[in-house]
Amino acid sequence: MRNLKQLIACVLVAALVLVVIGCGGKQDIVSQMTGTWKSDKSGYPVKINLTGNDKSIEINGKTVPVTVKNVDKGEYQVTVAATSLAGKTSEWSLIQVWDDNGSNFTIKFEHDGMVEPLVRMEE
Repeated sequence: MRNLKQLIACVLVAALVLVVIGCGGKQDIVSQMTGTWKSDKSGYPVKINLTGNDKSIEINGKTVPVTVKNVDKGEYQVTVAATSLAGKTSEWSLIQVWDDNGSNFTIKFEHDGMVEPLVRMEE
């Protein structure tokens, strides 16, 4: 009986360690999303810069300044306030969509009433 309790305790500790290690790579989603992507719908390049001082999202050569409003690590979502050239501010969402083994992701980009899947471009 004592050995069974020790075995169960060891399995629980090992499972907890694996969960912590497995989720560790997904902690800094803002940095993970920063980079050059391509819209699966339009084929346009989308450059996401959410780090540093001058945060922006460039869509097909048009740069839109953004401010990170919320980072929801549990939902793998970053919400930004985007400011158009006319000064209008709208809310955009970037959501990581992980593959089945958790090693790669695409981005579901929700903006201006549209949803665009983004795939990473080789740089």
